[in-house]
Amino acid sequence: MRIKGEITVFVSLMLAVLLFFFQICLMSARYAFLRSQTEEALELAECSVLSEYHRELLNQYGLFYLDLGYGLGEENQEYLKQRIQHFLNENLGSGRTEAVETWDFSRASDGNGLAYYEQAVSLMKQKTGAGILEQFREYEHLGQEAEERQADYEAADAREQENFEELKRRREEEEQESTPDPVSDTNALKGGSILHLILEDPEELSGKKVDLSSALSVRNRLAGIGPRGIHAGNVGNDVFFHAYLLERFSHAAELLQGEKEPSAWLDYQIEYTIAGKDSDIANLEAVCGRLLAIREGVNYAYLLTDTAKVAECEALAAALVGVTMIPGLVEALKQILLLSWAFAESVVDLRMLLSGKRVIFWKSADAWKVSLEEALHLENLGFDEGEDPQGLLYQDYLGILLVITSREKKALRSLDIIEGVVRKTPGNQGFYIDQCVDGFQTRMVITNGREWTCERWLCYEW
Repeated sequence: MRIKGEITVFVSLMLAVLLFFFQICLMSARYAFLRSQTEEALELAECSVLSEYHRELLNQYGLFYLDLGYGLGEENQEYLKQRIQHFLNENLGSGRTEAVETWDFSRASDGNGLAYYEQAVSLMKQKTGAGILEQFREYEHLGQEAEERQADYEAADAREQENFEELKRRREEEEQESTPDPVSDTNALKGGSILHLILEDPEELSGKKVDLSSALSVRNRLAGIGPRGIHAGNVGNDVFFHAYLLERFSHAAELLQGEKEPSAWLDYQIEYTIAGKDSDIANLEAVCGRLLAIREGVNYAYLLTDTAKVAECEALAAALVGVTMIPGLVEALKQILLLSWAFAESVVDLRMLLSGKRVIFWKSADAWKVSLEEALHLENLGFDEGEDPQGLLYQDYLGILLVITSREKKALRSLDIIEGVVRKTPGNQGFYIDQCVDGFQTRMVITNGREWTCERWLCYEW
């Protein structure tokens, strides 16, 4: 009997231990279930909140952003918290969410537009292959060459014009004889509007003008935590950003050829990204002026290597000057003729580009279009020159200009365009791009069997 009593006490003690153990297991299982239920509710709430992305930004520009203005024109972070709380309560039951906090917003305009730049780069990396890298690296190489040739042409033009005027003055003083100036008409045209030289019908141009006083690029912007650091701003990623700009934004040649419909904002959008003026005409004139300077530099560099054309200019210069004792006058006039000839060829190049034709970057004798006689009478030049089959299109030359435009200007000005276009769509009159976020930190306090505190980074994955 004594042994049996000891066994009974032992079993009773073990049963208590086992019951306590089973209770702990059940409680652990319950808390694991509640934790899983809570995490699932948080994930569903996250997806629900982020599913309210701005539709116009996605449809027109392929960008995922949550507009904290919710179409009302003023950022409302409290409404965002209410939306998170609403979705949590829908998934867990009403009254379960005790508190919601949000902070550390990553805004499209952060880093002077670098945050948006990152998402645009990511989009293009998913769509394009290695071919785009080679194309835009060629733009980079041509851009460097263009800047060098342009600088050489401008220096030569200023130097030779001054030298020619000084030699003419000396001849009048010493020999009492004037020297013909065959390029005076060309110089007069240089001082006028470039658009009247390169467009057959300037009336076809867009007359749109916008107020830039409150544009994103110039106003005080809402500040977030900065870019997410997924794609750094560097030359390699610039390639994809340039591809994005040329794909998503319109330019003058497309509009003039009827390939695109007019925009709700400015029509010549790539030109605005490069020049930043407040009207389509001003942007196109600025861009065409830069393209003209590029073509002048490249064409002048070619002329200096073409012995036949140099000899032609020298012969004409000698015939115009005649007999003189002023050394260097014939040579000075020859250089003036070469510079004017390069200018005339460049005018024809721009006419071809804006009409949708190709223009080769490096000229050859076969690709040269304008005779010396035509160069001295620009008003008689036609608009029906043939194209260079292996040449570049207008958008390719815009790509060259994008390469030599600063990254910050390209990002902020393209955000100006996005904001301006979206504001013209129904229900978005109060849209501000710096109120658009693609990630933020959230802390939630939830009652679900017990109090849970959860901190999460809510963001779009791209």
